[in-house]
Amino acid sequence: MIELKTRAEQFLKSIQAEGERECAAIREKTDTEVRETLSAAKAEEQARADRTVAFEASRAKTQANRALSAARTEARASLAARRQALADEAFAAAAEKLRAFTEGEDYTAWLQAEAKILAGRLGQGTVLYARPQDLARLGDLPAGCTAEADPSIELGGLRAENKAAHMAADDTLTSRLAAQRPWFLENAGLSIEL
Repeated sequence: MIELKTRAEQFLKSIQAEGERECAAIREKTDTEVRETLSAAKAEEQARADRTVAFEASRAKTQANRALSAARTEARASLAARRQALADEAFAAAAEKLRAFTEGEDYTAWLQAEAKILAGRLGQGTVLYARPQDLARLGDLPAGCTAEADPSIELGGLRAENKAAHMAADDTLTSRLAAQRPWFLENAGLSIEL
């Protein structure tokens, strides 16, 4: 009986040892699976976090670029308006000087010289148009030319037309002044750079 009891104890110890080995293997396998699952979850969450950070950074950069672009556009518009105002002031001052010029005797000589030049270029049958107050200043007209009043001429100068030759010219002080605006804007140092 002792032998049976010893065998039973050994059998029981053997079963117990086998159970402990299997439990240890299950624990190890479980721990490995938990570590692997946790590692995969961490990697997935890190990748998601990286994508979110990249997306938000890209969105913030896009918003900043839009805000910067809008600010630059607004600054350019402001500078362009100031540039236009400065040009308008300069041309208003020039127009006043031209008005003063049209009151003097130098204007009469200039007007007569321009009448001869226009009549020479457009030929016989040329009609010269001048401000009503300038008609008397024209003096003797070139042969084959006539003069008519044109109240639409603001500052002075002449317009000319030869219908037979299908030619016309605008040599008014207003058109000369307007022709200077592009040159002025290009050369006055009022460039817009941002």
